[in-house]
Amino acid sequence: MSFAGPNLVVTLADDHDVDQLNLIGPDGTTFEQSTVAQGATRVEIQIVFKTGGTYSAGEYELVAVSGETSESMSLELRPDIQIVDVEPEFDEDDGYSSGRLFVTVENVGTGPSWVYNIGFRNAPYRNAPEVIEGDGVADTTFERPEASEEFLSPGTEREFLKQRGVLVIDDNDDVSCESDTAELTVVVQTPHGDIEQPIRAELSGGYHIDDQGAIQHPCKDVQIELLDGGGDNA
Repeated sequence: MSFAGPNLVVTLADDHDVDQLNLIGPDGTTFEQSTVAQGATRVEIQIVFKTGGTYSAGEYELVAVSGETSESMSLELRPDIQIVDVEPEFDEDDGYSSGRLFVTVENVGTGPSWVYNIGFRNAPYRNAPEVIEGDGVADTTFERPEASEEFLSPGTEREFLKQRGVLVIDDNDDVSCESDTAELTVVVQTPHGDIEQPIRAELSGGYHIDDQGAIQHPCKDVQIELLDGGGDNA
């Protein structure tokens, strides 16, 4: 048993006589099923969907049907998404901060999930990527990774970067780029709940003015510290 992106992958013996695979949910109903093509030994069952209908964490039963008989095995499908690192992005030309943040996320659970958004609470930049609240909407576009890599299989660690800046300030903000600090919260959003990680950003070096027409700028130097208090708020 393994995972590939949003799919549960079932490998069958070369001499199997399985006709169909049924994935039974924790409530006893069929969650997904797949017909096994003659001669096939690898079957993929999609269990994470971007348009809704993603599996709920819990104990599942995989049933292999062979004619009038069947065999089953239990599966614990329970993702555990953790924020393991947050680092500033630095400009390749001059080495100064761009104001954007890399967020590294790891799935240490037993089922896949999907990172559909990363937002920031209490960010100094008023146009920083937002957290989706309730039925609200937000710009969920990632600079990286590719859309197909937003899925996190168990044991997978991946780096995410939103297109918009986070640590971008001006003269009227409560924080400055002159040896100041800002505390904010990174929120990773998945179908299985939100994961929050408070961070402290140390800002110094003055403005990194890469756009003369802008009134808000990133700071030249940024250091990030992960604070206690993060976790799953599902």
